[in-house]
Amino acid sequence: MIAWLLISFFVLLFLGVPIAMSLGLAAIGGIVFLGGGSTVTITQRMFEGMNSWALLAIPLYTFAGYTMSKGGISKRLMDFCYSIVGHIYGGLAHVNVLSSMIFAGISGSAVADTAGVSGMFMPEMIRKGYSKKFTVAVTAISSTIGIIIPPSIPMVVMAGICGISTGKLFLGGIIPGILCGFAQMVVSYFMAKKEGVEKEPGHFAIRPVLHGLKESWPALLMPIIIVGSITLGIVSPTEAGVIAVAYGLFAGGVIYRELTWDDIKFAFCDTVRVSGRIFIVIGAAKLYTIMLTTAGFDKWMASTMLGFSTNPTVILIMILLLFFIVTMFMESIATLTLFMPILFPIAMSVGIDPIVLCVLITVVIGVGLVTPPVGMCIYVACDLMDITVGEVFPKLVPFLIATFICIALMIAFPQLITLPTLLMA
Repeated sequence: MIAWLLISFFVLLFLGVPIAMSLGLAAIGGIVFLGGGSTVTITQRMFEGMNSWALLAIPLYTFAGYTMSKGGISKRLMDFCYSIVGHIYGGLAHVNVLSSMIFAGISGSAVADTAGVSGMFMPEMIRKGYSKKFTVAVTAISSTIGIIIPPSIPMVVMAGICGISTGKLFLGGIIPGILCGFAQMVVSYFMAKKEGVEKEPGHFAIRPVLHGLKESWPALLMPIIIVGSITLGIVSPTEAGVIAVAYGLFAGGVIYRELTWDDIKFAFCDTVRVSGRIFIVIGAAKLYTIMLTTAGFDKWMASTMLGFSTNPTVILIMILLLFFIVTMFMESIATLTLFMPILFPIAMSVGIDPIVLCVLITVVIGVGLVTPPVGMCIYVACDLMDITVGEVFPKLVPFLIATFICIALMIAFPQLITLPTLLMA
């Protein structure tokens, strides 16, 4: 049955069948033709995968991100970031990265960051002399920070699957997100030098920073409210999502007074569309995972990996490599729902810290979002600037190398991930 499940799924995926249907049809085929279960349980198992209090945070954070991005925050966020890093050589690229780091604390979605705040920088970067290839590359890679710095939709999904603290995962993503952002700024500096981009005028001054802080403080307060309320034990991550929605509506509609009814309607519709797609994938992946487990795929995977090595670092690297390869071809939420129930027990059996594991997987998923053939962020950025992925990819390579260096540092020094959780314990 394992062969049927794997071959049928990848054949359907290769034929262009949507990921949710590929997973569902392969699993149903195993049930109907191979006697892997009862057809009565199909809807029950799919609903079981979606019926999670923790996963309710996904539409809440998505909606909050839309209200904040549509409510007048984007321009103020740009001005604030420019006041901090705009004077550095390659200033607009640094502003792009820093804005993504801040917006990461609002949306929890890398694709939303690409299409939203970061996408606004690209025309201005082109106008200031940055090449289209460099502009698209830095926009795509910087948006991946959106799933590392809390709140993070993939972290919510992993917490629900693995039964671990969402709050601790959120805290674990803070330093890695900052580290990846700093690495991207370093690469941007040298690439801007190589392209001969003209340096932005002026120098760092405290007055513009304070002015930018005054204008953008409602947005900067959002991640503090979310992470702070969870960490202090006041609310659960899902309840923090409700607070984020209410705060987003208040900030955009009352403080900035730029959030219109059309914006709210758009936020509702797009949240339903995005969340619906995610939940259908989660339900189908749950059914498929149950079939794989029934067929003994989890035991085969465990014996194969542990037969190769029982060293925690080696197992961790093998898991990360597997996620890196799979996310090059599959959507990230489907990958998590499919493989985490199988790989998480293996990691726990050799003593890998669950927070370290999940944060590193999140960073690797970010790499998958900008890596062909299914890198959503790179495709969205390329579509916005009417350029092909093949043209952009060479400019993306230095950023990917920097990200892999960050991953290596986190593997060697897991305290970069666990330190905030220990301080807040």
